[in-house]
Amino acid sequence: MAVIESLESNFFLCPHTRKPLRFMSRDELSVLNQRIERNELYFHLGIQAQCSVDSALITENQTYVYPIVEGIIFLKKDVAITAKNRTKNPFMRVPEHITEEFFNTYKVLSKEKAAEPMLKDLNSQKLDNDQLLQLKSRLPKSGQCFMSVVTHDVDAIHNLVFNTRFNAYVHIDFSLDRLLAIKKDVKQGTELVLCDVACLPFEANTVNALFSFDYINEYDKADQAAAYEELKRVLKEDGASVVLYDKSKPLHAQSQLKSDQLSKKALSVLAPWKKKKVPTIYFHPVTVDADENHREELMTKTSFGRQFS
Repeated sequence: MAVIESLESNFFLCPHTRKPLRFMSRDELSVLNQRIERNELYFHLGIQAQCSVDSALITENQTYVYPIVEGIIFLKKDVAITAKNRTKNPFMRVPEHITEEFFNTYKVLSKEKAAEPMLKDLNSQKLDNDQLLQLKSRLPKSGQCFMSVVTHDVDAIHNLVFNTRFNAYVHIDFSLDRLLAIKKDVKQGTELVLCDVACLPFEANTVNALFSFDYINEYDKADQAAAYEELKRVLKEDGASVVLYDKSKPLHAQSQLKSDQLSKKALSVLAPWKKKKVPTIYFHPVTVDADENHREELMTKTSFGRQFS
């Protein structure tokens, strides 16, 4: 994969252990697929793994495996492949409706052939070109990693990366259908990653530039806080990000940003020898149409882990 060749070898982190991941060898994949065929391995929720895997990431202690299917790196806790005793509730039977919902959400992990995603026209609300270029000017033009977050607007992604020089381009989303819908149209070599907003599976201090189309204040206060902290963690100290938000809703993450800025200023006065750079995070307001409903259609707010306890 291009990212590993152009970034630090520990760029990807296990969502469960927060430890580095590595790619599995051909021999390891052969053993993995034999165990799947013998019904010995399960997804973290306790649902039996069904399909063979052509490529995957694995923890150093070989506890969790994260499949790479259809060119998408699955880095969500729910889809980690593991032994039965490592599943969420190893002594409980998974309800049938949870299994059905799991494979409806992650169709490409099922034996049943998945239909082509029908979400092409359900784009997040578009920014006009002038607005996008103005926001792009806030980001670095080169570095190790450029990351875009959650959108169907492939043209916007292309405009953001045009005339930039990053070693690696990564696009993340929290919806598999959105990733499947855009995968053929993104910049060649872009790594597509399925993950969770409050658990970004990347090493700290690795991303130079990040643009998030995901309205951060669509989440509740606690989830906004978690998303902000994860964003701050993955950005390089001299990195920058643009994060969109719905101007009609409270932006709790703005308070965290102001608090961090005050702390930085105080530290520079009280202990200038400890002064350090912090990433730049710019929150940009968006006026959302009243009848816009793509958030409800494209995003599941309640994880399977919360449903199955």
